[in-house]
Amino acid sequence: MIGKQLTVLTGNSAPRVGSVFSALGREGINLRAHCLIDNGDGYCKLRMVVSEPEKAMEVLNANRLAAVSNEVLIIETNDRPGALSRILERFKDQDLRIEYSYAAVSERPGTATMVFKFSDNAAALNCLHPESDS
Repeated sequence: MIGKQLTVLTGNSAPRVGSVFSALGREGINLRAHCLIDNGDGYCKLRMVVSEPEKAMEVLNANRLAAVSNEVLIIETNDRPGALSRILERFKDQDLRIEYSYAAVSERPGTATMVFKFSDNAAALNCLHPESDS
């Protein structure tokens, strides 16, 4: 499924990153997945998939945190060896780049959640679910 991801530029210290999570938690927003990327200059990009992206954007803006929202492909698969390679095999004949990806534990036992940003998320989704092409 195509979902929303929020990216926040913040300081890379534990207290600074923790303050982002605290602000969201105080408002009842659940963190589903995240990826922290150090910029090498004392700052980092914090990418997150959250339970309520629109509300989270309001909370982040109210806390003077610069955030952007973009689309990502969220894929659930069996939490077993080789599952990711089987997913990526479906893209073998496509000219799609993976710009980045990260994983999270699913709420459902035996399931893993993968977050991808492809060069074309809609085309990637179509590779996974060709029957949705009408």
